[in-house]
Amino acid sequence: MNLEQIAETRWANATIRDNFVFGKTMELYPDLCRRLLELILNVRISEISYPEREKTVEACIDGKGIRLDVYVEERGAKRSFDVEMQLTDSDNLAKRMRYYQSLIDTDKLKRGQHYSALGETFIIFICTFDRFKQGRHLYTFQERCAEDLNLLLNDGATKIFLNTKGTTDDVSPDIKAFLSYVDSGIVSGKFVEELDAAVDSVKLNTKARHDFMTLQMALLESKMEGELQGEERGLKRGFAEGTESVALRLIRMGLKFADIQKATDLPIQRLEQLANDNRNI
Repeated sequence: MNLEQIAETRWANATIRDNFVFGKTMELYPDLCRRLLELILNVRISEISYPEREKTVEACIDGKGIRLDVYVEERGAKRSFDVEMQLTDSDNLAKRMRYYQSLIDTDKLKRGQHYSALGETFIIFICTFDRFKQGRHLYTFQERCAEDLNLLLNDGATKIFLNTKGTTDDVSPDIKAFLSYVDSGIVSGKFVEELDAAVDSVKLNTKARHDFMTLQMALLESKMEGELQGEERGLKRGFAEGTESVALRLIRMGLKFADIQKATDLPIQRLEQLANDNRNI
């Protein structure tokens, strides 16, 4: 099976759990994204906007940048929402949330602005595992006083873990149906029916398929080149060189840096350097 066939198979099998499919569905169907946020947060949201597709937030100097699956803002308000699909459990999820929060705040607060310009932020991880082993579908975290748990810091930051494996009766039927859909593909309820139809539409979208295939093939090529070069120079160094080789090829194809970063996981600064160093080649 060649690379294109592998990428094609991955596209055929991709579901809402795939972060590309999830992000693309939320982008093309913003009303579904708004309604999903309302269901999760149990709040009214007037209208949402996408500041940029697949938002990339760069750290200062040589810090680690991040790519956000779904980042939206509420029109006319200072509330922003980041939703991420998480399929792999790890001990660093909480610290990843902490870092996401810090970079989003840095990105939002322009030089010279007062801290009061920072609005509410909601970072939501949709997990296909129970990170905290308590059977809940929903874990909400906000800063509280250790000496008085009723005393909130009110810094405007909320972090939420959703768990598709929840067993307790702690969320609405619509959220249970959504989490079941993510977990097993079972379609139940009006909202999930609409969401499933939207996913089917995305899977039939020619541009979405092309973007997915391009990114998948770049990832596969990067892995193969890294493995081949790794036989001679060590796997770690070989993989890095293979990744940069693929990135340079995608730059020459005219892809956006944000898309190339998604495919290669190279920082934007390195992509810009590769582009400049090879401008005349």
